[in-house]
Amino acid sequence: MTFALLALLVTQGSSFAYLRKATLTASVDTFDTFTSEPGGRPQGGSGRYVVRTVRAGSRGRWELVDSWYDSTGHETARQATRTAPRALFTELAAVRADVDSAAMLVSSDHVTAWVVPAGQSPRFYDGDASGERYDLSLVAAAIARARAAIGTTFRYSAYSLYGASPLETRIDSVRIARRDTLSRGPTRLPVIMLERSNGGRIWVDERTGTEVASRGNAGPGRWWWHIRRGFTPPKSQSHSVAP
Repeated sequence: MTFALLALLVTQGSSFAYLRKATLTASVDTFDTFTSEPGGRPQGGSGRYVVRTVRAGSRGRWELVDSWYDSTGHETARQATRTAPRALFTELAAVRADVDSAAMLVSSDHVTAWVVPAGQSPRFYDGDASGERYDLSLVAAAIARARAAIGTTFRYSAYSLYGASPLETRIDSVRIARRDTLSRGPTRLPVIMLERSNGGRIWVDERTGTEVASRGNAGPGRWWWHIRRGFTPPKSQSHSVAP
């Protein structure tokens, strides 16, 4: 183990303590997809939707599966993440879609990945692991369960299967921006609104840690939205789109 990697692991140990203490809630939720203009309400649903499943696996692992469907009910993509035993950091990640696919296996000190980007040749990666890496959805759940104060910023080690190299990680952050309430019919659900470093937002059930809505950059002048079925969209408090 190199000195640089050892120093990184020590830093992660103190910064990521909230991730090691967190527990998840098993769930199955359906999210409808929308778009909006800056400051506008989500509209123009295309009929596409996502089914998210969070379930307990073997030996204390957790599995997160997002299945994407078009308006006809055809599954266009499936993204799955499996955590390490009794932990939330990623051990296995895989994507299977109509146009591309990828898979990554992470051990304590090694990463192997196979990526087939859309319209490109397959790429194989094999090398040393650069510390722990976490799925954003699990990070959001852990933050919700931390019961921290408004304004608190949480760091985590992020990764991307389709980036320059899936072997690499980067330190990213999420901030608790405010507490909010979302509605499904007469039911009002307390949530926390998390703000990402790139301007994206995630609304999370503070009690269970499950996602209720999220928003991200869909290109110039547009946001994409994922809203749990039956819930009224969050009120926009921003008139700008992330760069």
